Amino acid sequence: MTQIRAGQVLGIRLAVGLLQGLLLYRLAQSAIDHVWAATHPVLHDAMVATFTFAPVILIQGLGLIRTPRLLLWTLVAAALAAGLGSYDAWRVIGAPVGVLLIRSLALYFFLGAGFFIAHALILGGDADRRFRASYPTHFDVAWKLAMQLLLASVFSLAFWALLWLGAGLFQLIGLEFLRKLIDHRWFAMPATALVVAGGIHLTDIQAGLVRGTRTLVLVLFSWLLPLMTLLAVGFLAALPIKGLQPLWHLGHASAALLGAAACLIILINAMYRDGQGAHTPILKYAGFAAALALVPLVVLAAYAMGLRVSEYGWSTDRVVTVAAVVVAAFYASGYAASLFVAGGALRLIERWNFGAALLILVVLLALFSPLADPARIAVNDQMARLRSGAITTARFDFNFLRNGGARFGHDALVRLAQSPDQALRTRAQDTLLGSGLSPRPQPPLAGHTQADMAARVTVYPKGAQLPPSFLNQDWSVQQPGNYTPRCELRVGAVNETCEAVVADLDGDGKNEVLLLQEINGEENFSGYLFQQSTDGVWRHTATLIGPHCPGDLEALRSGQIRLVPSLNADLLLAGRRQMLNWLHLNPAVCSG
Repeated sequence: MTQIRAGQVLGIRLAVGLLQGLLLYRLAQSAIDHVWAATHPVLHDAMVATFTFAPVILIQGLGLIRTPRLLLWTLVAAALAAGLGSYDAWRVIGAPVGVLLIRSLALYFFLGAGFFIAHALILGGDADRRFRASYPTHFDVAWKLAMQLLLASVFSLAFWALLWLGAGLFQLIGLEFLRKLIDHRWFAMPATALVVAGGIHLTDIQAGLVRGTRTLVLVLFSWLLPLMTLLAVGFLAALPIKGLQPLWHLGHASAALLGAAACLIILINAMYRDGQGAHTPILKYAGFAAALALVPLVVLAAYAMGLRVSEYGWSTDRVVTVAAVVVAAFYASGYAASLFVAGGALRLIERWNFGAALLILVVLLALFSPLADPARIAVNDQMARLRSGAITTARFDFNFLRNGGARFGHDALVRLAQSPDQALRTRAQDTLLGSGLSPRPQPPLAGHTQADMAARVTVYPKGAQLPPSFLNQDWSVQQPGNYTPRCELRVGAVNETCEAVVADLDGDGKNEVLLLQEINGEENFSGYLFQQSTDGVWRHTATLIGPHCPGDLEALRSGQIRLVPSLNADLLLAGRRQMLNWLHLNPAVCSG
């Protein structure tokens, strides 16, 4: 059988959507409960990426791509998603939480874009039974796919809006069952996946309406082309008068120029559409001017980025921007050449768009794989600049290694922390301890003695004492990134008390101090973890935030706490594992 019968498509799509939702729910729940597969982050992220994208490809392609080819493509997509997802998890082990979130969002956004492009090419090629389909076929398939996904998303949002409205109506008469139901992940995630699958099916069988919506959108967008072209040409005309210097002062000239180029490329394609229709003279000549304007815009973006790299070296953002410049340069050269080799028309862009789609896929694969990982490239370059003396220790951005260099930056910091150079070693060690944050000045500790401070701290477990070095530390001398808590350590806090848990939490033979304050009941308190660095200074390295579970406070007081290995370290509190995010700690999960 080479094609699934039309009557079976809906049932299979809904079944796949439901299964996708259940699998993603189990993976999300494992992360919350800190059980398998979340205990193996590389495997967990590979599975999340796979079950996010592969089922959508299968659902959309049913009935449109020959079955053997669809199954093969789904397996290839699953392997790619798993590989890139697992590499992404591996490369950010040890990175701060904000970095994890940003990187994950970027991965899923661009992975989705890459799968969209590849799926559209495969749909078009299968429809025409050749590798490169005709341009009208590619145009029709790609825009139909885009509108399907957009409308399915809107359908899903409308579904949830109605559910919340219904829950509100039932609450008016004291019935909470619907609100409680939609709050559960075991309902929300499978239901959403099921609705998206249904939305894709509904838009698939109403192809005429989708095409009509697409045509209306493109016609509206095409009439923005003259405006954008006028703005771009006006900007380029003003450059000889104003000069390039104001452009460089912005610090983000390349991004702005590439953004303008991207808008022109999108609007040119909105005007050209499938190349079969006639265009008004205004749109036609605006398209010609826009194609020519692309060249200087991309050249300026490349020049601006070249200046930044030559002066400051590579950063992750610059690597990504250069990749975008390569793609934009490919578009610009082809669109401009089309005016001269295709009889003054834009017909060359039909072949050029196909080549650009393949180039984008290659670039995305390189950026999100070991081939051209921006963090690895940037860290290697910055370390080379440091070794060569191109940048001094005082000016070197150690925080970039910690916050933007992924595991490559962390490994570089570990090597620098063992450097024979005292300045390098101290800066690297401080950065590894999380001391790269902006300092917050604290008032001087006038009249506070060691005895005064010790009297306002109740130390646990019973018999433990605060380290003398902790009590003797001059907290008025603000260390980079340090935090001075309330209670015994600040002027004006003489009536405030707090508790401290003193124990060797990480098994390194040295005690840590976990200060507890704002204790308002068993489940509402905050904690601040302090660790002593190699220079003897106590620094705040993590925060324990509420709400907490019943019994957690007593567990802390009795010493049932230790750090356990994770991406950085987790907290084992009364046998319950809580993910530790330096410098924050997630709220507790009150399950065994």
